[in-house]
Amino acid sequence: MKTRHQKILGLLSGKETVSVSELSDVLNVSEVTIRADLNRLVELGKVDRTHGGARLTEERVRQEYTFQWRKSLNGPQKELIGRTAAGLISPHDAILLDSSSTVLALAHALRDRADLTDLTVIPTGIWTAIELMGCQNINVLLPGGYLRHTSGSITGLPTSEFLNDLLIKKAFLGAWGISSSIGLTDTHLVEIELKKFIVSRVEEVIVLVDGSKFKQTGLSVYAEPDKISKVITDSSAPDSEIEKLRRSGIEVIVAADELQGADTDAAEEKQ
Repeated sequence: MKTRHQKILGLLSGKETVSVSELSDVLNVSEVTIRADLNRLVELGKVDRTHGGARLTEERVRQEYTFQWRKSLNGPQKELIGRTAAGLISPHDAILLDSSSTVLALAHALRDRADLTDLTVIPTGIWTAIELMGCQNINVLLPGGYLRHTSGSITGLPTSEFLNDLLIKKAFLGAWGISSSIGLTDTHLVEIELKKFIVSRVEEVIVLVDGSKFKQTGLSVYAEPDKISKVITDSSAPDSEIEKLRRSGIEVIVAADELQGADTDAAEEKQ
């Protein structure tokens, strides 16, 4: 499928319908080209045409593309962060993974860690749980609760009650925004309440955010800076914010630097 087709599906995932003129403006191509793209997507069964525009064919497709769109944003950076975070996990750990797309990259990286015998993972997102299917060395403990359709997260009182009696060593969490002054923010109140509960229950709060998250703020704070143990980010994160986090006692790992350092060490050993 063409990259432009993927972008059209991504735009449609966030709205009920999108007009031809809007797609033309956003993608910087002619309306004739957009109409041809939409006709092809109709043939593929991905979209239905509406008067002057299009919509996704069914709600399941909308949810898949909503998450895939989030996952694709800053994808290479998220992969670096996920691989670096995987190095912090040891055999027999009990860890929690939230429903964010950056933490999903960590779940993907765990598939390559065959040494993690008897690892217990508690995912609060359905996509993360699916990512770990088939990993024989990982015990996936899925909480009950309400499924949030736009993100695939599992929330609500059943989830909190499920987590209440568990001793979780590390929680790997994403955020809509991060700030050295106010901490971690998110946008959906139900998820904010769940994350507050998680932060109060775990030994370590490890935050996985790409550099873009330092430039935005969500609706409400779910963890103040003193609740954060580690932040794993990429080299696009602002140096000033990284320095402020470190001065407040938070360990900050810049994923690209860590991986480049490992490559340099390996090269020196060969010489």
